Amino acid sequence: MSDLSDLDMSDALIGWEQPVKLKTRTETTVDFEPVVTVSSQDILAVVQSANKENLTLDSLDWSKEYLMIHARLKIETGQFIEKGGKDYKVVSPADYMDYGFCVAIAEETGLPLLVPTS
Repeated sequence: MSDLSDLDMSDALIGWEQPVKLKTRTETTVDFEPVVTVSSQDILAVVQSANKENLTLDSLDWSKEYLMIHARLKIETGQFIEKGGKDYKVVSPADYMDYGFCVAIAEETGLPLLVPTS
C-alpha cells in the first residue's frame, strides 16, 4: 500500500474556482459590553448547490439553500461565505488539508449581509 499523505489534490480545483468572500464574525467583551467584529477576505472556491437529500445535518431546514464549497484554505464552522448577495453560514466543514483542500457545507442565513468592520 502506498503512502498518500503527500498527495496534493488542490490542482483539481483550478479552473472551476470563482471569487467569493470568506467572513469571520467575532464577539468579544470590552468594558462589560459585547463588541462584534467582522473581517472579510476574498478567496477562490468551487461553489455548487448542495443536494439536500444527501445531507445528513440534524437540523436541515428544507426552506433554506445549501452550498457545497471546495477551497484551498481551511474553512471553519461558524464562518460565512458571501455569494450572490447572500451570506451562508458554514455548518459542516471537512478538513482535507493533508490533500490540499477543504470541503464545507454552508446554510443560507436569510439575514442581511454581514458588513466587515476591519
